[in-house]
Amino acid sequence: MNVIWASNCPLKPAQVQSALCCDLAYTTVMTVMKRLTDKGLLTREKKGNTYYYFGTTAKTDYAKNHLRKLFDSLVDSYGNVAISEFVGSLKDNPKDIQKLVDYLNNQDDQS
Repeated sequence: MNVIWASNCPLKPAQVQSALCCDLAYTTVMTVMKRLTDKGLLTREKKGNTYYYFGTTAKTDYAKNHLRKLFDSLVDSYGNVAISEFVGSLKDNPKDIQKLVDYLNNQDDQS
């Protein structure tokens, strides 16, 4: 997905294969891209005999959606423990704590 997201135009599987830093077979890349299409993460368009693939959502939108689901699941399952562990994981980085404080303060302003 990172190769697709980094491109500003649709890509052929061969282009994705050559952009990857690992040595994957062309058929493996095609299979993964087909599965990502089936899951709705990619869309493909046929030009001649070749399919060109492009992302259906921006990387940041994808991350926001999946992180929201993950955090909701953690809070639903573990409640305050999940929240306190998240905040505790920031204790060694004052900049991250400040980002969280700023974010929470901005949420109050938007309410």
